[in-house]
Amino acid sequence: MQTRPPAPLPPTLHHVVIVNDRAVPKGGASAVALQSAAALSRAGVAVTLFAGGTAIWDELTAAGVQVELVETDEIGDESVRGKAAFRALWNRDAERRLATLLARLPRPGTIVHIHSWSKGLSPSVFAAAHKAGVPIVATLHDYGFVCPNAGLHDFPTGRPCELRPMTSACLMRNCDSRSRLHKIWRIARQLSLEQVARAPRIVDRLVSVTDYAAGIYRPLLPTGSPLTVLANPIDVTDAGPANPAANADILFIGRLSREKGTLILAEAAASQGLAPVFVGEGELAGEVLARCPQATVTGWLDRAGVTARLRNARAVVLPATWRETQGMVVPEALANGVPVVVSSGTAPASAVRDGETGLIFANGDADDLARKLAMLADDDLVRRMGHAGYDGYWSAPTDMERHLSGLLSIYGEVLASR
Repeated sequence: MQTRPPAPLPPTLHHVVIVNDRAVPKGGASAVALQSAAALSRAGVAVTLFAGGTAIWDELTAAGVQVELVETDEIGDESVRGKAAFRALWNRDAERRLATLLARLPRPGTIVHIHSWSKGLSPSVFAAAHKAGVPIVATLHDYGFVCPNAGLHDFPTGRPCELRPMTSACLMRNCDSRSRLHKIWRIARQLSLEQVARAPRIVDRLVSVTDYAAGIYRPLLPTGSPLTVLANPIDVTDAGPANPAANADILFIGRLSREKGTLILAEAAASQGLAPVFVGEGELAGEVLARCPQATVTGWLDRAGVTARLRNARAVVLPATWRETQGMVVPEALANGVPVVVSSGTAPASAVRDGETGLIFANGDADDLARKLAMLADDDLVRRMGHAGYDGYWSAPTDMERHLSGLLSIYGEVLASR
């Protein structure tokens, strides 16, 4: 069924091509890309998803989204790493197929909105859209538009990187999470993006998902780059505030990796005699249990399972050492009336009022996190923070309706500027 859009459709908008590495909602960026594609289609916009892989999310078909798939080999797949690494620098098939698609769509009135490209589609999709003369919008889900490792993070040291991306100091620094050789490959990909596709110079509008990320991005982009802040939509329903003061679980949701701070939480919880619950998977699962034997690692859960765990939690902890751009878990927790404990100097921390909707601890400091966890023994504090977070979120929810209004406004402005 066609739904009424939350804002008038721009009269000059005829077709939106969403570009994303996947046609299934695996990962936060893909979930946002596909959910927005479905919402745009239901609002009456003609939408085509141009994506890699072979699988298609059922919801896209139900919403009437046209899907065009191109062969890609995700660089995380060990069996095809060599082939994938070469093609992810410049996927000629993706470039050709996108050009063919755009050639048959109405112009003016078509917009290309690029969400993710680094896993397989490659920077070639920027070049294809530009050569076709179609306006380009790109959402900055990570820092990969300026940084080779996409995190502005020094993974070996576990600290934020303060070097300016692609300077000689950056090129010489082995900041990669895998190896120096992989850093060299990432540099080649960044050169492909910046010098071959010229993406920073040809995009009509960049979209940052938070003010925090926009503040980091602005000095690293070419002068005058058009940057708009539009929060990602949060897929959550108002079930009323939970009762965190009656719960015991200290909850972590995410990948069990070093930059996510999982070991920091394991150490802090163990020192307090707590039994945290880790929802997720990752290479550090075994080490988490070694450092905190009383912890539970559930693996990945479906949406209903995550929501059930969240509403039965006393608090949600996000101990990441890297900056991130938004962090979807914080607004989901606040929307359910569950307080959060987050590390300083990160996007999640920018969404928390310390002592009011959650607690902020010193980034990377397990002892300080332990002190904050000890504060959660106070039922009144937990109850107050939970209610304040719930009230704050639902006073201005970052839902799909609000996100869709923002998208349509951006599309209208971009088309009007052409």
